[in-house]
Amino acid sequence: MTETSHRTSVPLYARILIGVGLGLGALLGVGWYYADGLVHVRPVRRPVFPTFVRGQRKDRDGSTHVTLTLTPTTLRPGVMRLEWDVPDGHGGRKVVYGELGPILSQTKSGVTRAVRFLDAPLRLGQSVRASTIGLGNPTVRGLPHLDVTVSGEHGPLPSWLIPGKMAGKTPTLADAAGTDWIIVTHGYGGLRQDALRILPTFHRLGLTSLTITYRNAEGAPRTPEKVHRLSAEEWKDLEQAVEYALEHGARRVLLFGFSMGGAITLAFLRYSHMAPLVTAALLDSPALEWRSLITHHAYRYKVPLPDLLSRFVAWLTVIKSKQDFDAVDHLSVMDTFHTPMLMFHGSIDKTVPVAQVETFAHARPDIVEYHRIEGAQHVRTWNIDPEAYEAAVEGFIHRVLNDAPDRHEPPTAQLKENQNA
Repeated sequence: MTETSHRTSVPLYARILIGVGLGLGALLGVGWYYADGLVHVRPVRRPVFPTFVRGQRKDRDGSTHVTLTLTPTTLRPGVMRLEWDVPDGHGGRKVVYGELGPILSQTKSGVTRAVRFLDAPLRLGQSVRASTIGLGNPTVRGLPHLDVTVSGEHGPLPSWLIPGKMAGKTPTLADAAGTDWIIVTHGYGGLRQDALRILPTFHRLGLTSLTITYRNAEGAPRTPEKVHRLSAEEWKDLEQAVEYALEHGARRVLLFGFSMGGAITLAFLRYSHMAPLVTAALLDSPALEWRSLITHHAYRYKVPLPDLLSRFVAWLTVIKSKQDFDAVDHLSVMDTFHTPMLMFHGSIDKTVPVAQVETFAHARPDIVEYHRIEGAQHVRTWNIDPEAYEAAVEGFIHRVLNDAPDRHEPPTAQLKENQNA
């Protein structure tokens, strides 16, 4: 006798519901992960890839070329910084620095670049640490500085202060009084070291530079929620820095922001009662609107249903951290800004698409001087042609300072007047 087995069939509607449930569960899981990743505060971890000197040669014109092993860092376009350890002459070790120019040639085993400067000779096989953003502190760029703190809403904010003029060999706060100040704000997941490329230019121009941190940044105090607000609240720390500058005798104040630091700068100009006291703003690779950035990265990383998922991530971020995306949509209010601006952006920026900045720049040619840097990656516009970048910065600053009147009353008096307005 043959026994026939009967399979229990699952109704079609039940299978549809199960599929929908699994799909929604997967969407929730992925959205939850990315919503956490967007604003949750994490320590800054910049990978340092093992890099070695594979060769050196001197050309007839006296220039030196160095060949380094292939790594994601050494393959980046533009100027690159190096640091390595050498004996200090007392039985210990000290860190020295160098700078190499753009890639001249590339093989399967290495990349060759011209030496711009070296603090000490390199040797074959030398292990070095490479970066296209920043290494060390202002002292390694020949800039004596003060480690100061700005009083933030959530605690003291570690900052570097480099007086524009120095009366002696050791900088003091008194040296900064009566000079024009520029306040530098790093980006999301950034460090103060990111400013080291441009700080010598500010010093050469006689500006006092104050390079700040802000809430939840590396080395700065954490907020109770431990989430980034994408400039919606961080601008208040920049406001404290502006007040610090005015209280210490700043004649005029300029602002400089990298990436989200640019967004923080715009949020300050948008919301602070002290915005009229700022003479000009300089923005490098600024993030201007975050909903479209989420969508951009959904497409960039080829996640499923990118448009749906990006909207879902934005919605979850609002639910989880109460993020206000309207407050950080600076494109929607670009007609309201009056401060002169200098903007740099890289044509191959994958973090903040160049189109976002060009929307602003092309809509406001009355206040924006815009430089599109071909071949530049995110916050690496200086690296492509440092001399041209610095010349643009110098020309803009000279122009805005020449156009801006000196203060004829103490800054503190203007501060109180604006607070009472």
